[in-house]
Amino acid sequence: MAAARRKKETPEIPLAPLPVSKPRKRFYMQKMPDGVGERAVRTGSFRSGARAQAVADFFGSGTTIRPESNQRSMESLLGELLSELDLQEDNLAPELLADAWKQAVGPALADFSALAGVARGRARITVKHPTVRYEITRLKPQIIRALNQTLGAGSVKSLIIASV
Repeated sequence: MAAARRKKETPEIPLAPLPVSKPRKRFYMQKMPDGVGERAVRTGSFRSGARAQAVADFFGSGTTIRPESNQRSMESLLGELLSELDLQEDNLAPELLADAWKQAVGPALADFSALAGVARGRARITVKHPTVRYEITRLKPQIIRALNQTLGAGSVKSLIIASV
């Protein structure tokens, strides 16, 4: 009897229903590239696509490119690369360049520098000492004027100075 009384005295705790997990979404709707309409895409493929995109973004490669969309002929590729390079030199004789340089800067600077070539209005100068570079930089307008008088008007627009 004592046991029966104890059971009546303890209140019963109502049991809460167990939480039910949501079913996993197997598809999602993706908008079409043209902006009209949607299509169903498997969730797994979305995850692998997002993973690939995250890796591409991290390494800075941007979007992945299909190999067939990136095919070009070697001729068109070489033509584009060569057109970007500064390969067109004026065909001036080295003796003519040396004489024009000596007249423009004088024998003192000409002993420590040389006019390597002229291409697209830019004269490439090589110098042997930083002091000579400073003097040529300081006298740039006069040197350009003197070179244009010797080589022809408008043949030199700027100087590019490099150390040997």
